[in-house]
Amino acid sequence: MVVIVCAVVLVYWNGLDAPFIWDDRTAIVDNPTIRSLWPPWKPLIPPLDTPVSRRPLVNLSFALNYSLSSLEVRGYHVVNLALHLLTACLLLSFTRRALSSESVPERIRSSASTIALLATLWWAVHPLASEIVNYTTQRTTALAAFFFAATLYAAQRALEVGQRRRWHVGALLACTCGVMAKEFVAVAPLVILFYDRGFAFGSFRQAFVNRKHLYASLTASWVLLGTILALRPHSSVGFAAGIGVWTYALNQAEMIVRYLRLAVWPDALVLDYGVPRTVSLQDVWPSLLTVALLLGASIVALIRWRRVGFVCSAFFLLLAPASSLIPVATEVGAERRMYLPLAAVATVGAVAATWLLGHLQRRVPDRHRHWVATAGVVVAITWVTALAIRTVYRNDEFATRVAVWRSSVERWPQGRARSSYAAALIDAGQRESAVRQLRLAVHDFPKARFALANELAVDARYEEAVSELSAFIATERRPADRLPARMLRARIRAELGRVEEAIAEYRALVDRFPSLPAPRERLAALLLSRGDVADAITHYRVLLDRQPNHSGWLVNLGRALAASGQAADAASAYRRALEVDARDAAAHVGLASLLLRAGNVHEGALHAEAAVALDPGNAVSRNLLGVARAMEGRLEDAVAHFRESIALDPQYAEARANLTRAQYELGTRPERRTGVPES
Repeated sequence: MVVIVCAVVLVYWNGLDAPFIWDDRTAIVDNPTIRSLWPPWKPLIPPLDTPVSRRPLVNLSFALNYSLSSLEVRGYHVVNLALHLLTACLLLSFTRRALSSESVPERIRSSASTIALLATLWWAVHPLASEIVNYTTQRTTALAAFFFAATLYAAQRALEVGQRRRWHVGALLACTCGVMAKEFVAVAPLVILFYDRGFAFGSFRQAFVNRKHLYASLTASWVLLGTILALRPHSSVGFAAGIGVWTYALNQAEMIVRYLRLAVWPDALVLDYGVPRTVSLQDVWPSLLTVALLLGASIVALIRWRRVGFVCSAFFLLLAPASSLIPVATEVGAERRMYLPLAAVATVGAVAATWLLGHLQRRVPDRHRHWVATAGVVVAITWVTALAIRTVYRNDEFATRVAVWRSSVERWPQGRARSSYAAALIDAGQRESAVRQLRLAVHDFPKARFALANELAVDARYEEAVSELSAFIATERRPADRLPARMLRARIRAELGRVEEAIAEYRALVDRFPSLPAPRERLAALLLSRGDVADAITHYRVLLDRQPNHSGWLVNLGRALAASGQAADAASAYRRALEVDARDAAAHVGLASLLLRAGNVHEGALHAEAAVALDPGNAVSRNLLGVARAMEGRLEDAVAHFRESIALDPQYAEARANLTRAQYELGTRPERRTGVPES
């Protein structure tokens, strides 16, 4: 175990500072349920439709991480690495015990420890497992794999005389925790049944007679899983997810063959394979035939060579939850699905290599056999070292968001990866490259149109942005997904001067989402700027009924009321805003204006002074303070403030008029229209 721990730590040391990526935002960064461990049930109820929505133990583990180090990313990676190491240790012990059983041929049994070490090292340093450490959200897979391995180990130990009850309880607890981490752990009872048939009993009947209580208790965990799935449904998984069963199965045939190729030599790893594609039988028949032959061979092996059959059946059972007929609409494939199945491949490879080495040794003279053994050790070390080096390089790709998404786009070009790559480029300040990626992404990932429209709007290419938004809205099925695009389209139309179209869009959104504040707020602001103050007042009152202490809405309500001649109500709105936030400069400005018009010079001057102190660069507040000083008879101070206001905004007509008036009262010459004082 020391060898495995040292090897894994060395291999992953350069990956502990990889940034949060992709689903890490919804699972960790923006997840409110991990912000506190109290009340204790809060972390066990994660947000819906997120990577942790049906995985309460994973969400709890993130909450523990957050309580220790907030969003410091290294702590999250260290926990993932620790889980990977613990799983490796369990697999090492499980494999060594399995290969040491009396039912295994002597030439394999005598090398059980060596085979188990080679297989576990192969699995632990393989680049296909690197997402578990580098991609923090894959705590789901890491935690579930640990509990799955613990279930297998406990079930294996329960075969020993005198310890059955204790290990039965351990297996049940591990399996129960596993299904609360990720759904694939539900196959554990079947995997254990096949193990018992292969290594402990002569038939399935004997296995059932001797272990029926264990099977029954483990199968009971399906009730818990079913309850979680019913209470925390996920819109992207299942037969109602919008992807046909046959289409998904054809895609999976292609992906499984790719997984197997990468297990042999991981030369082109990909973070995101995109969504299932529309493919025909003609497109994927070689892959489908390969998978069918492998599955058939596994069934035959299960009947004739039961120990080999166990390993093969475990491979397919572990892949089945996400890589069979049950559609996952958002993900056609993921290399992390091979995390535990890879252990089966590594075990078969290690056993085959040992058998081949023994065969070669028997075919050479006795004096040369040690050379064959030495060559075998060198080959094994070279193979494991090569895998470890590739994992180190893969860790480097996860070091930046740009690097990991660039690698995905280069190796498996598809729209969603391009969209994520574009987002990383934008964060890195490479907007032109990002726009190029988004233009490519929209061809097979229509959701990228929204991000493209955002960037076009930043570049003031409004008409093109509106066109992309309209295309995005036309392809989105869910109204909630269309909402941000419709909001942006309305804002752009307002900036283009197409105010009536913008108002119509906002009104439609308010009707469709009456409880959402954003559309109503934008509508009210646009109505206020257009002078439709009565309608604006109505909408601001609705907003404030639901959120009475929003100072910004109170200020805008005050503006609307003042524009409609309701000075007293306007002043009341401004005063309420200042009660909420005494440092709201806009509220001070609005109230100062009303008070000065009403002749309340003293209080008006106080609010004007407060506005200038809070926002010295505001021309309106400077002008108001000048008006207050003029009303107090302090004309020289008033002139100074009017000049400050004009310096801040040379086109401010009211300040110019006030300056001219004050200068005449002082008996001085007025400023020229250019705003340059006369000499």
